[in-house]
Amino acid sequence: MALVLETWQAFSLHQDVRLEERITAVFRDVLIAAYSAAGRSWFIVLEDPVTDPTFGTEMGRNDLRFYPPQHHGQTIYFTVECKRLHVTTGSGFKHQADKYVTEGLQRFVDGKYSAGLPCGGMLGYVMDNRLDDAFARVRSEIKARRAELRMTRRDAFRAPSSVLQSHPRSADTVHARGDGELTIHHLLVGISHSADSPSS
Repeated sequence: MALVLETWQAFSLHQDVRLEERITAVFRDVLIAAYSAAGRSWFIVLEDPVTDPTFGTEMGRNDLRFYPPQHHGQTIYFTVECKRLHVTTGSGFKHQADKYVTEGLQRFVDGKYSAGLPCGGMLGYVMDNRLDDAFARVRSEIKARRAELRMTRRDAFRAPSSVLQSHPRSADTVHARGDGELTIHHLLVGISHSADSPSS
């Protein structure tokens, strides 16, 4: 997650790129370049489907999945789920913190994402750059759903994240899953637009 943050801080979007899927697609390409420049050979997959092992039906899609180098198999990986926050639409302003939790974090807890693995990541795109407000809303939404999120430990929400200690809008949440304890590293970032960037 540290390199994700470092890469994002040097990254700008074309002003017309507003949809979550397009933001993530453009950022994936920038991440690959950053990993290569840093001498890392992690393989990064965009929108990797997650299917039911019995019926073959699609249960969801991982926004970003990182596979470590020299790992002969696809059982070890790190998933990052991306969500927009503070979105303004034709019907008005939406904080989207509820969807960040129910359509993102909850899927890790339910084992739909990163089943059998000890950790994962959540990346929140704060569309209006009000990071403190968005972080407070996400934190409140998580705490209101402690039971559903299986946050049984007293210190199940810790900010900043243990892997992003210099970034105040980060956190770790710890969840008691049936296949073992799960830690999710959360990172909220602002949006930097560049009108000169190539459109996507």
